[in-house]
Amino acid sequence: MSFLLFAAVVLAAYYLVPGKCQKYVLLIGNMVFYAVAGIEYIPFLAVTLLSTFYAAKAIGSIYVKEAALLSDCSDPAQKKQVKAQSKAKAKKYMLLALGISVALLVICKYSLFILKNVNKLVVLPFLDTFQMIVPLGVSFYTFMAIGYLLDIYWKRYQAEQSLVTYAVFLTYFPHVVQGPIDRFHEFKSQLPLQKKIVFQSDRLVKGAQLALWGLFKKLVIADRLGIFVSSVYDNYQDYYGVILVIATVLYSIQIYADFSGCIDIVSGVSEMFGIRLKKNFNHPYFSKTMPEFWRRWHISLGEWFKDYIYYPVSISSFVRKFKKKPKKKEHGEMIASSIPAIVVWLITGIWHGAAWNYVAWGIFHATLIVLGIVFDRMNQKIIERLHIKNNCFSWRLWQMSRTFVLCCIGRVFFRAASFNASVGIFQLMFSGLGLHFVTPGALPNYGLDWANLFLAVVAIIVLWVVDMLQEHMNIREKLAEQQWLFRWVIVLAGVFAVLIFGIYGPGYDASSFIYEQF
Repeated sequence: MSFLLFAAVVLAAYYLVPGKCQKYVLLIGNMVFYAVAGIEYIPFLAVTLLSTFYAAKAIGSIYVKEAALLSDCSDPAQKKQVKAQSKAKAKKYMLLALGISVALLVICKYSLFILKNVNKLVVLPFLDTFQMIVPLGVSFYTFMAIGYLLDIYWKRYQAEQSLVTYAVFLTYFPHVVQGPIDRFHEFKSQLPLQKKIVFQSDRLVKGAQLALWGLFKKLVIADRLGIFVSSVYDNYQDYYGVILVIATVLYSIQIYADFSGCIDIVSGVSEMFGIRLKKNFNHPYFSKTMPEFWRRWHISLGEWFKDYIYYPVSISSFVRKFKKKPKKKEHGEMIASSIPAIVVWLITGIWHGAAWNYVAWGIFHATLIVLGIVFDRMNQKIIERLHIKNNCFSWRLWQMSRTFVLCCIGRVFFRAASFNASVGIFQLMFSGLGLHFVTPGALPNYGLDWANLFLAVVAIIVLWVVDMLQEHMNIREKLAEQQWLFRWVIVLAGVFAVLIFGIYGPGYDASSFIYEQF
């Protein structure tokens, strides 16, 4: 409620002020939001913001001078020299700002993890009292800042000259906490810079509908399933067999409803301001392969890694030389495709958390991607020789089921408190059936009575049906075409579902979004 009331106040001020003041309203609202979250976080955000802005501006000035010098040059050798000198100067600024941003991220997020591992070799007496501030959304705004800096360095776009405009982008309160990881040039094109964004009731209605759907996913589904999952995973030593499997499957649904629900909430709020955030989910559990799954899950992060990690690694001299060494060309292509994938997934695991279980999660998915590359041709030959119909529903259902199972295996690493805990959970899963844990008398012991368990099943079915419909249509557009009575029945049903069946009240942590910790 605090977030929604805050957004409503900023929204009212946003549309009441003149157009030239709208971006200042956003900036003030962003800073108030971040200050309320923790005034001690602001210096970290400010250093990242200022270092990347002024470094990018300096790089832009270097390229402007380069263009002027090149226009006066007729000798190709002289042009080559001018470009080399400009690139060397720009690279210094880029590396400086990049180093500052990455150093802050590493210090804030990974210093304790590093020290704990060092402590295993050398005793550090201060470690018991050591604490490090982890700024809210540091992983998200750091990646957005780095992406902007590299775009300017690679001459994809011109450097921004307005510090206010760049600050609005980096501190924008809907995406600063959990993303999506937006790109500056896409975000800037939607800001009220040249003309006022006027109030439109249709924009407000559709934004509210999306936010309401996000609240349903978060409060009715994710937080209800979270009670069950936590009761099992936090005491996993007491269980074995099928109950751990059930908890893992429910966690896979919980994290999807939690994260996509949050994105829907902030995207709906942002849409009310006339700013569309990047799409971050595209019904990932309908994916037929793991690569497809990761193209549908946390889309903005996947695209960021593709543009700023995968492609640079794939065209590096280190990777290119592997194409020349193997006797068979396909072997070289496999190696050249596998190396950047491994690098990306190791970084992805580390990005999600400073713990060995996240590293194991990254290695697990890197292994799946590499195996998919290695055995792709063999799989195609097997399908052809066995005359398998790969365009029918049963085959697609098998592919989606297989992908979901593989995803659930990875979720054990993701949800477990530590790497040792994840290994223990896997061992206990295969220590017996444990059917007595799921008898009618035992299930309510996991924090949910039968009414809540039934409600969770119904809500999951609703989520599944809506996701299926969204695969083929824009539901909000279709809803707008219906009679007003039908529209209001649907909207009020959503409101009452959240109010009546949502998990909140005394002891509820309203800020406990799963991806907020990353």
